[in-house]
Amino acid sequence: MLQELLGLGDVMEIIIGKYSGFCNGVSNTIKRANLELDKDSNIYCLGEIVHNERVIEMLEDKGMKTVDDINLVPDNARCIFRAHGERREIYEEAKRRGIEVIDLSCGKVIAIRKKIEKKKDSFVILIGKKNHPEVIGNFSFATIGDIVENSSDIDSAIDKFRDSGLNNIYVCGQTTFEEDKFLKLVDEIKEKINSLVEVDNTICSATHDRQEETKELSKRVDLMLIVGGKNSSNTKELYNISNNNVTTYLIQDVNDLDNLDINYNTIGIMGGASTPDIVINEIVNYLKR
Repeated sequence: MLQELLGLGDVMEIIIGKYSGFCNGVSNTIKRANLELDKDSNIYCLGEIVHNERVIEMLEDKGMKTVDDINLVPDNARCIFRAHGERREIYEEAKRRGIEVIDLSCGKVIAIRKKIEKKKDSFVILIGKKNHPEVIGNFSFATIGDIVENSSDIDSAIDKFRDSGLNNIYVCGQTTFEEDKFLKLVDEIKEKINSLVEVDNTICSATHDRQEETKELSKRVDLMLIVGGKNSSNTKELYNISNNNVTTYLIQDVNDLDNLDINYNTIGIMGGASTPDIVINEIVNYLKR
């Protein structure tokens, strides 16, 4: 399960998680963005293309312009839609204004979007973080439903379902949501409703593998470093999992290590799905020194 064990004499050992760093979806998004920028650097991006500052800086150095509002994209311009996807109305607005959309949404996000869109006769419950762009985007394609982030949201969702007059519930999840929490919330929903509940575990397999390895690795080391962008949901989930077992620091890059106590014998490193290898390598080199 572990990618690398670096022995540093009697002082320190560093273990890097096998599943650390870019998932396939993020890797594909960044690759395609670079290809588009190589052809034409005059491209906008609506929102953070992925939740990692270093990646965004590298793409902006090639000319990409990041904006947080579709109104800041000129008519007929070219615009990247990020890995997390966008709301239905944003796609419609872009079409109306002649904006050429370069849709770099993760394939798994698109798959969930299409499933939700087809469930016109079901009440859709999307389990995930209410303020996460993926959740906001995908839920906008639901005919009727609700978002559940915590147990406290379930009663309200069920009340809305009963008021809807529908007979079926379709439950799916944010791709980077903590799987154990997803399954727990599903069980709580089933306990409170007698109607037909179709459960679709849409947690990304890469997310599952990374979370499981983090859980295992954090039991074997004296300190964990979880590396990722400050806005990265999947990175925060890794931190929560690891912090249950061992002292854990959530850092963006090597600069965050200067003020931390890293005097430990064995250190584990796990990068989030949007964390490039170059950032992990810089941290390892710092620790070696």
